Amino acid sequence: MARTDHPRSNLSSPAALAGSTPWRERAFLSLKIAAEVSGVSITTLYRFSDAGRLKLRDFGGRTLVDTQSLIVLINSAKDWTPRDRGSEARAKRKEVAAAGLRS
Repeated sequence: MARTDHPRSNLSSPAALAGSTPWRERAFLSLKIAAEVSGVSITTLYRFSDAGRLKLRDFGGRTLVDTQSLIVLINSAKDWTPRDRGSEARAKRKEVAAAGLRS
């Protein structure tokens, strides 16, 4: 079997090795990977950057996310607490309906 036919022959390429590096150990992440890791959209990442909460870098003609700033952003997330948003919406609809009946 020739070297190029071996199933693991591509593991020596830089692209294959870069893909195996854990995201926390990379200096920069693509916007797509950062969005996937953080669970938000690319647009939201740009909003965080505009608000000064996330560092973006222009490197090699690509916009990349500074990994350390992403980690800080993720760690700053507030704990989720349940709220009864449904009752707020129902009360508003009831108010609008009542106002409509009065007119």
